[in-house]
Amino acid sequence: MELKAVNINIEINQQTFKALYDEYFTLCCRYAYAFLNDYEAARDVTSEVFCDIWKQRQQIRITESTKNYLLVSVRRQCKRHADKRDRQDELKQHYDTGSSSTHQPLENLTSKEATEKFNLLLQKLDPVKKEIIDARLLGLSYKEIAALLNITVRKVEYNMNAAIKELQEEAVNMKVSHHEIYMVVSSFMLLLSDQIDLITGF
Repeated sequence: MELKAVNINIEINQQTFKALYDEYFTLCCRYAYAFLNDYEAARDVTSEVFCDIWKQRQQIRITESTKNYLLVSVRRQCKRHADKRDRQDELKQHYDTGSSSTHQPLENLTSKEATEKFNLLLQKLDPVKKEIIDARLLGLSYKEIAALLNITVRKVEYNMNAAIKELQEEAVNMKVSHHEIYMVVSSFMLLLSDQIDLITGF
């Protein structure tokens, strides 16, 4: 059974659940990874979302875009996971001030220095701009991002252009070369597409 990006009034049963899983699990993992920077956590969060859908299948009817429904669910679950992780980090730092849990997923693909600079640049963006950049890296269209964030396409375009301008200005201030930025972004996109088996287990 094939599901299109937009489906109205889908009832969850064994057939439709398998179709949802086969078509969107990998994309949801990529989206979760953009939030969490952690392969295992991204897969766990995505699995939790699909498990919840199956457990609540009697009550759930998808009356909107299936893709947006799933990505919004993953987004909410990521935020809950991040909040829980932040609380755990606070407790850990309380007992061990010398510890550090920074994730650097691109460390083996490009220089550590370039990765750190790029991550710092992204962190300087406000949450909306950062999420739009993350979504674009995942291949979502402006229309899909607008639906996901519940904003207009024009606002997506505006924030995307503003984000690029801010990244360029910050890159100059931080003395990050265009080559470093290109290298990290290219590696990041390859990481999401070619090494997604590390997340999905396929």
